[in-house]
Amino acid sequence: MENTRETWLLLEPFAMGFKEADTTNIAPEYRREYRIAAGNRKQMEHIRLHIDPKDWFAGPCGRFPDQGIRYNRGNGIFHFAPDDLERRCRDYPELAEEFKKLYGEFDHIRTDKIAGGTLRPDQHERWSTKACWGAGAGHANPDYEMLLRLGTDGIREKIKRFRKINVGKDGFYDALELALSALDVVGKRYRELALAMLPDASAEDAVILKRIADALSVVPQKTPRNFFEACQFFWLAFSFIDTDSPGNFDQFMKDYYLPDDKADRYECLRHLWELFHRTRTWNLCIGGSDEFGNDLCNDLTYDVLRVAREFKYETPNLTMRFHKNSPDRAWRAAAETLATGIGMPAIYNDDVVCPALESLGIPASDSHKYCMNGCNQIDIFGKSHMGLEDGEFCVAKALEYALFNGEDQYNFHVLGLETGEAKDFPDYESFKRAFLQQCDFLVDQVVEISNHIQQIFAKEAPNPWMSCVIQGCIEKGQDYKNHGPFYGHGQILTEGLPDAVDSLAAIKHYVYDTGKYAMSDLVKALKANFEGYEDLYRDFSTYHKFGNNIEDVDAIYAEVSDHIYEYARTKKTFRGGYFGMGCSTFNRSADYGIHLGALPNGKRRGESTLGESIGPVPGCDTNGPTAMLNSVLKCNQYLATSGNVLQMKFIKRQFETEEGMNAYVALAKTYFRLGGQTLQINVVSQEELLDAVAHPDKHQNLIVRVGGFSAYFVRLDSGLQENIIKRTQMGF
Repeated sequence: MENTRETWLLLEPFAMGFKEADTTNIAPEYRREYRIAAGNRKQMEHIRLHIDPKDWFAGPCGRFPDQGIRYNRGNGIFHFAPDDLERRCRDYPELAEEFKKLYGEFDHIRTDKIAGGTLRPDQHERWSTKACWGAGAGHANPDYEMLLRLGTDGIREKIKRFRKINVGKDGFYDALELALSALDVVGKRYRELALAMLPDASAEDAVILKRIADALSVVPQKTPRNFFEACQFFWLAFSFIDTDSPGNFDQFMKDYYLPDDKADRYECLRHLWELFHRTRTWNLCIGGSDEFGNDLCNDLTYDVLRVAREFKYETPNLTMRFHKNSPDRAWRAAAETLATGIGMPAIYNDDVVCPALESLGIPASDSHKYCMNGCNQIDIFGKSHMGLEDGEFCVAKALEYALFNGEDQYNFHVLGLETGEAKDFPDYESFKRAFLQQCDFLVDQVVEISNHIQQIFAKEAPNPWMSCVIQGCIEKGQDYKNHGPFYGHGQILTEGLPDAVDSLAAIKHYVYDTGKYAMSDLVKALKANFEGYEDLYRDFSTYHKFGNNIEDVDAIYAEVSDHIYEYARTKKTFRGGYFGMGCSTFNRSADYGIHLGALPNGKRRGESTLGESIGPVPGCDTNGPTAMLNSVLKCNQYLATSGNVLQMKFIKRQFETEEGMNAYVALAKTYFRLGGQTLQINVVSQEELLDAVAHPDKHQNLIVRVGGFSAYFVRLDSGLQENIIKRTQMGF
């Protein structure tokens, strides 16, 4: 067919650009990077563009329905959907054999396939039984402040300067310049499209199309002149990486927002918010302090909270940073937004997060530039690749391994350490040591898998676009995934910590302190899922629970938590930093619960309820919010360098009066002053949740906070719904 190549360019532009790139003069170590940039450039030359004037901004260019083989410019993964090849062959039967050949060529470089295919069988098993997993891509926060300030022309000048310093790395810098040109190309094409649409546009649409065209005559090459142009530039770049997390939005956009017309800038913000929601933007961060303790809230900060209240969407994920000098206005505005029931903003404490980051060697000038990514992971805005997330392990699974000599109670294979039969441990200290060894073992497994996958990503899927917009890469002449960013620390998350703590407390009391039950009987009861062991079940399931300010349980919590967090910090990442620890359960907690056997805290095999944060197991705290926070504060939260989620649920009427609102603010301030790192709040009626289970059609817009993000309650699976319902509902 004469037009075969045109068809291929229209349908598979990235693949064609990647295959046809001329790398004759590119050093071998940079050819993959250059091909990726060439693929991105070709993709931007040939993708079908669309502008809806009602959106106000052109984009998103990275999301189009017929893309096929692609490369995610954010996390840098080669991939295609399972049904893409089938769809191609069905829609273009005359090219079916060629499609099969093309997809076969790219199948062997699919990053997800390479990573998964190189894990050992035992690593796959631990992943499938929800003991642990590891990763190497994650989310990222490009330096949008630098991009807006310099434009692509300014970044080219930066590349030119460091090309002279880092001799012998021309192939790397050629790839970066090609990646920049891809953004320029799609900006130019959008401008041409806006101008072409003008003659047939309505008067209202013509105004917007003209603004888009005018903006794109300046950006992305140059710095924007006003907030509309800043939004157009930001959205073009943000969607270019398939959307992720905006980072410290109210900081890098404030210089364009504050001088602009108040009505027009807010309307721009409203339209941008709609786009954030439509693309399920991960995490937008506002507020905070600088290294001198000065508050950074500004008009844009408060207008972001205002627009969140106005739309009441479950996305974008919104986080707000607080500190000891945060004004009352900031606390009040955040509380008013939480009162809408959207579960946002999540609030973070600079006075704990920043020292934690500084303990990794990050200077205060940069620790105070932290922002949130994904659900709630911590990043240094524009200067880091910190995993987000690198992996996760189940603390309750480590306890299971200690009780059954390494045998997993989901598939009954030995997947943990063989630390000995539980009945042979002479005292609690011996058993605890075995449990902590299992914890260390699972952390080691996460580190091993994560570092292995990090190396694969660095070799197989370099990321020239991110290397342009993350500081350190151009300066060093090194890729974003291969030691380029200034900070390369890692983040491992936990599941089931409170379940393990409650179980340890009951074991210590009934097996070792009082001797009421033999360990052998407990093990048999767990194997039998407590059937025939009703007395044992009653005692173990009702013993002291974490979250009630009870000294013996809280002491175990502090020891276990501190041990895990400290141990992770001894492990190095491939990227050139150290692993930190945190807790962000996303939507996984119920599935982790299902993959556990019976536990000594009374959890039965197959039950989905599992501790979803650093707080108590849902429903197990009965002594009120102050007691619960006192328990959580027993651990050293200055050790947490990833998001360390604490979930709380408040009754709606708590936020309906001045007195109730003030009580919440006082509680949050006290928690932060005493060393708490974060709070994520649900404001919801228990009756409404129960009715939503029974009558989902009546509650389509009911939003809840899950485990680092907000979601529509009726769209969650039943296990997650049960976890949320069981959370203790607070009030004063």
